[in-house]
Amino acid sequence: AVPGWVGDLDFPSLEENHKDVLDGLQPHANLRNLRIKGYNGESLPSWMMKNQLHYSLPNLMTIEIFCGDNCKVTNLCSFGRLPHIKNLWLSGLNSVEYIEEDEDDVPVMGEAISEVA
Repeated sequence: AVPGWVGDLDFPSLEENHKDVLDGLQPHANLRNLRIKGYNGESLPSWMMKNQLHYSLPNLMTIEIFCGDNCKVTNLCSFGRLPHIKNLWLSGLNSVEYIEEDEDDVPVMGEAISEVA
């Protein structure tokens, strides 16, 4: 694996402000795989929301988000505009009420997601 192309973030304790930690991290645009484990924030980081994910991380192929028991995320970003996404795993997002819509109707010219769990 090429350094910087895999992001694995594990939040083992409840002591940190998880959203502040993720907001402070701006993953490299070449990141291909993103895994967030034990997340207990109230929302996803700003670089994922407001239709920013496909701009900030255009090369993502796999996203895994495993929330902790105290996860309060109510809004999810749109994953549909990521041109290379193949795998999407979302777990523990029991408070989600809303998924962002794409801002325009431009079709995504990428391969279809091969696995969603």
